[in-house]
Amino acid sequence: MKLRLVPARQGFVWLRHGLMACWQQSVGYLGLMGMLTSGALLLMVLPLIGPLLVMGAMPMIWMGFMLATRRVLTGQRITPAVLIEPARVADAPRKEWLQLGAAYIGAMFLAMTVADWVGPGVQALQDANAQAKDVVDLISDPLVQADLFWRWVLTLPVALVFWHTPALVMWGRIPVAKALFFSAVASWRNLTAFAVYGLGWLGVATALGLVIRALAALIPVPAVTEVLAVILGMWVAGAFYASLYFTVVDCFEAPAQAS
Repeated sequence: MKLRLVPARQGFVWLRHGLMACWQQSVGYLGLMGMLTSGALLLMVLPLIGPLLVMGAMPMIWMGFMLATRRVLTGQRITPAVLIEPARVADAPRKEWLQLGAAYIGAMFLAMTVADWVGPGVQALQDANAQAKDVVDLISDPLVQADLFWRWVLTLPVALVFWHTPALVMWGRIPVAKALFFSAVASWRNLTAFAVYGLGWLGVATALGLVIRALAALIPVPAVTEVLAVILGMWVAGAFYASLYFTVVDCFEAPAQAS
């Protein structure tokens, strides 16, 4: 599969296409996010193994969202079942999904471990949590902000290395090691577009926060505001996952084909 180089402005195009796809089938994407969130919460109850299962399943989940977006573009309805479709199709690369999930767990664990070393440290965060009066006070704490900064800085390269791997594994039938290499090269060669893409989503997240604050000021019932905030947050998250398809197919010359 031959790499394509795209201009920096393509990052905004990816964002816009993601928003438009989610707008076309908002209920469908909200259903996907609801299923994903519910499943993750149930698994997180399991000590140790739960968080690992959630993290290891993420590459396959990304693939599920890409399949969902392609269906939207062809006028088909999407259902939550599309999230497990990458492992259900007759010739699914099940061994590769396990390998990719294990590699993602290892990479994220390494990034988080380094973040703990260079960041404020677990004890400092525990002290900050104990002293905080509420969530806003906790997030405003410089130690917490420093911890979040280091985790973002160290996990971002991991995300870019793994970005294209699900599609390369499923649609390109490329071994995991080669898929990781091609994904890293594609992300690096199109780094300006991904930077614009990331800044664009940062702007969307900022706008979302302003909208939620405005709703809180207009609606005197906190429970209603919280429900609306959750729905809006899930919709924006769904739009982000919808945009993954466009970032992947634009970075390679041949459009991804169904397996």
